[in-house]
Amino acid sequence: MTDLIDDSQRQNRLEMIRQALKDKAPLMYDELDSSGQLQIFLEGHEEEMMSRYREASKKAWQETMDTFLSFTDASYDESLSPMG
Repeated sequence: MTDLIDDSQRQNRLEMIRQALKDKAPLMYDELDSSGQLQIFLEGHEEEMMSRYREASKKAWQETMDTFLSFTDASYDESLSPMG
């Protein structure tokens, strides 16, 4: 399966957005198409979509690191450490 988040897949994402718009909001699609604004709309929507994905990905990675790198040793007392 093609990884649609890869930068090389931008055209596929634009086509996916175009098809969804055409299928789900045909009046909006026709208006954008007839006014010559369709491509601008698609590109802006794709940029917002990818920005949202990157933000969510960063958040998920931070949460993953917080979960899997949060070790504690209940018996360890920092006040007894030579550095403490």
